[in-house]
Amino acid sequence: MHQVPEKLRDVRVVDPDQVCDATAVLADTEQVQHAAAVLDALGDVNRLSILLALHHAGDLCVSDLAFAVGMSDSAVSHALRLLRAHGMVLASREGRLVRYRVTGALTERLLDVVSDGVVGEVALHAHGHPVDG
Repeated sequence: MHQVPEKLRDVRVVDPDQVCDATAVLADTEQVQHAAAVLDALGDVNRLSILLALHHAGDLCVSDLAFAVGMSDSAVSHALRLLRAHGMVLASREGRLVRYRVTGALTERLLDVVSDGVVGEVALHAHGHPVDG
């Protein structure tokens, strides 16, 4: 059971049990920072579009992504570098072709939530089943 640390017990708080709970859920600062970075990356319409395309269509190369989201190859490459740096996409090489895919449980879960609100029922050709928005 967690408690307010001894050194902070003299600090006036209104509800020490709730303060204890609040500090406990924020204890893993590295994970909180990672979540903030993922949310920040999702906050850009171009990066979000790239992630939604990958999430629903599967592995895609830069040129196919660029066509799908209406961006230049260089802009997509730049966005993918940032998404890779945050551990949100992985690249895999197939000969000269590099394909990207969504990775990370947090990223997948957030994209599921976003998809529920923004993606209608869409018949997907590559997977042969509709997406339920």
